[in-house]
Amino acid sequence: MIHFSKSSRKAPSPIKLVLLSTALMSALVWTGPGTHEAHAASTGGYATTNGSNEAAVTVTNLQELENAFNAGKHHIVIKGNIYGGTKPKTFTFASTQWNNTTIEGAPGGGAVLQNIQIKFSGELLPAGTNIENVVVKNITFYGNIKDLQNLSGADTQPGGIGTNYLGVSFRRTSNILVDHVTMYNISDDLFLISQGSDYATVSNSHFYFTDSWLNMNPNPLWNWVGNNQDLASERLAMIIGSNKNDSYQYGGGKLHVTLHHNWFGPNMKGRPLLRGYVHMYNNYFDNSTQPSGKNSKGFPQEQYNAAQIGSGGNIFSEGNYFYRTNNSHQVGLDSGSDGYKFYERKNVYNQTTGTNAQGAAFPGTSFPYSYTVDDAGSVPGTVQNNAGPK
Repeated sequence: MIHFSKSSRKAPSPIKLVLLSTALMSALVWTGPGTHEAHAASTGGYATTNGSNEAAVTVTNLQELENAFNAGKHHIVIKGNIYGGTKPKTFTFASTQWNNTTIEGAPGGGAVLQNIQIKFSGELLPAGTNIENVVVKNITFYGNIKDLQNLSGADTQPGGIGTNYLGVSFRRTSNILVDHVTMYNISDDLFLISQGSDYATVSNSHFYFTDSWLNMNPNPLWNWVGNNQDLASERLAMIIGSNKNDSYQYGGGKLHVTLHHNWFGPNMKGRPLLRGYVHMYNNYFDNSTQPSGKNSKGFPQEQYNAAQIGSGGNIFSEGNYFYRTNNSHQVGLDSGSDGYKFYERKNVYNQTTGTNAQGAAFPGTSFPYSYTVDDAGSVPGTVQNNAGPK
């Protein structure tokens, strides 16, 4: 983990902004980089997909979910709590046969995938081809702490590599909507968009870790990034762009992502790490618990950043609310000479610590969608009341 010095910054006065783009209206059709099209949905962001138009199949246990996946069902509804087993289960959607797919929870907010990863991965597709038009919504994803402790100690690969998985990940996937999900207590970053993925909206979702994760004991130690790392310190929200070469500036102008009305925290150690062309507005960065001291393995508990501007990223931050965060916006590059751009307006910083990078004034950029920026002062209440499955 990387740690930096402390300072503080006061918030500017909140203001309500309404921005309307002429580049995209709801009646238009987005065709993406391939041959499949999806009628534009109003997501307040880059995604314009409605996902699948197939009849839905409802699944209530792991076997039914496996049957639906193996049968190539494109509209899967999760009902109840589905447990993937003591070792996390991954469902990999790896071809364009999975274009136009929806995975959603049944109404009521009770849909849960425990120890289950959903992975859309176009890594083996021909150059220039992505999986397209994917919706994941209204589901809670979480890891079972006891299972992950046991695996990290007893079921590791040679060299002591721990058990790592994400809630949802997208590689080489375009036109993505992730909405009203919750992800917590997962042993890698909770969420990933990478490897040339493009046109994504992540909205109305909650990413956090529990006190039980923060204070876990035993706290397995393993080596999976070239040095020892403990499980309790893996409290990371998301990555957009896996490295400099998978970024907006250095990776071919991909990774257009909108993050809006999401709740990051509490107990988040760091991230999102942003290497794309990322517009984030009206998100609540919540470090209300302000973890401090050291955990059972002697690693520091303090948050090292709330949002990280990475190599090759063009980041637009507006109307967000940072509460007790440390290093609220931090520039953390793969190499000190790497390029990036960071713009901000009308964010609120309340009782923050550390060093907060100051963004330039917004340029004349308009985004290819209509969106409304709420008064940043209202963001904590609005987001906490609305984020997660419904």
